[in-house]
Amino acid sequence: MSMFFTVKRDIDSVKEATGDYINTSGIYDVIIKFVSVNRSVNGSMSLDFNCEYKGTPVTIYGLRLTNNDGSENFQAKLFNKLLVIAGLDGVSEPTIESHVVGKDKAPKEFSVITELSDLPIKMRIQYTYSLYEGKIIERREIKNFYRESDGAVASEILLGEGFGTQLEKDKKYAANITYNDGLTAETIAQWKADKKAGINTTPVNTTSAMNNAVPF
Repeated sequence: MSMFFTVKRDIDSVKEATGDYINTSGIYDVIIKFVSVNRSVNGSMSLDFNCEYKGTPVTIYGLRLTNNDGSENFQAKLFNKLLVIAGLDGVSEPTIESHVVGKDKAPKEFSVITELSDLPIKMRIQYTYSLYEGKIIERREIKNFYRESDGAVASEILLGEGFGTQLEKDKKYAANITYNDGLTAETIAQWKADKKAGINTTPVNTTSAMNNAVPF
C-alpha cells in the first residue's frame, strides 16, 4: 500500500514553534553561523549572512562590498566595522564549504569567510519595502554591528571608551521601517494578510499615480 503521508519522528519536525524569529526592524542578538561571498554576473561582490536567532535560522542577504565596476561599495565600511568588532586584522580568501540550508534541508556549497563562523554578535536589521515591476519587495538590511558582550561598536573599541553608547542611541531608531515607492504601513499590513491567505496583491504606486494624474 502506498503512503499518502509519512511520519517524521526527528525532533526538528515535531518541536513546538517558539515564535522567536526576526520579522521586523530591531537590534538582535544572533550567532553568525557562516558568511558566504557571492559574485554577480555583472561583476559586483556581496555577502550573505546565515545566522541563528534563538535557535531559528535566518539569512540576511546582500551586504555589498563592490559595485559592478569593481569599485568599493559604501557598505564595505560596515563589513570593516564587523571585522574590528571580531578582533580581526583581515580575512583569508573564502573556503568552499557545504552547508545544509533551506526548507528542503539540502546541502549546498558556499564560498565561506571562515574567520566569521559561529560569531555571536548584536546586529541592527532594518526592513525596507519597495516596488519592482508591480510587486512588493521586502528586504532586510544590516545597519550596524555591536559587540555581543557589551554592545560596543567598532569606533568605541578602537578608542577604548564609551562602550555601548552608540547602541543606546541606535535603539531609538531601531524599530524604524522604510517604505518606498508610495507604500505605507497599511499597504504592507494588507499585503502580508493577503499573502497569508494566498491572495496575490497588486499594490498601487501612489506616488506614480499622483504624478500621472490628469489635472482638472
